Amino acid sequence: MRHKSLFIYRGFAYIIILPAMLMFSCFASAPPKDRPVKPNTCRIVTFQDEEKNQVIASVSVFNNEELAAMTLPFSYGNGDTPIRCDSIKFDKTRVEYFEMKFPRIDTVKQTILLGLLPDLSGRKPPLKKGDGEVARIYFTLKKGAKFQDFFLDTTLIRPFNRLKFVTPEVKGIYPAFDNKKAMIKGGIPMKPKVEEEAKTEEKKEEKSPKKEN
Repeated sequence: MRHKSLFIYRGFAYIIILPAMLMFSCFASAPPKDRPVKPNTCRIVTFQDEEKNQVIASVSVFNNEELAAMTLPFSYGNGDTPIRCDSIKFDKTRVEYFEMKFPRIDTVKQTILLGLLPDLSGRKPPLKKGDGEVARIYFTLKKGAKFQDFFLDTTLIRPFNRLKFVTPEVKGIYPAFDNKKAMIKGGIPMKPKVEEEAKTEEKKEEKSPKKEN
């Protein structure tokens, strides 16, 4: 019972403290005038086994400052995409030692929110400067179902959860997001951007009033 109470206490503390840190960081910091040569970045790379209908998404972080918290929100479909998020693992990653690793999966909206904190007591150090994997996300595709290829993406999850890092000084950092290698293939290729832009222009021309000579 003691362990259960401690777990509940820590859970409530996490829910209260992490949002407070992220909200306070909006006011406590201003974007630096000189950008670093290599910006803070969150990357996703997918590995798809089409025979087993499984996908592994590797989430990596490059940070040129120490980090005391991270919120990593992702979308993995449009709500109807025949894909299921099975599990999220942090073992053998840069944040394996973090005490607070809070994954939230919304199967209706098909979103994932990762909240990461070293701990609440200050005994464990912040995430050191560096580059590497922080999480692995496992998906299963519905067998035989086809859908349009898509890229895993970052998103805004209400009320205020967006892709963000926070330093020990409570400075907020909005990192770059790289999902160029985060495609999930559903058997229906995406339309080329050139074709989509042409159709958009055609619609604009149809809506615009024609000039009389």
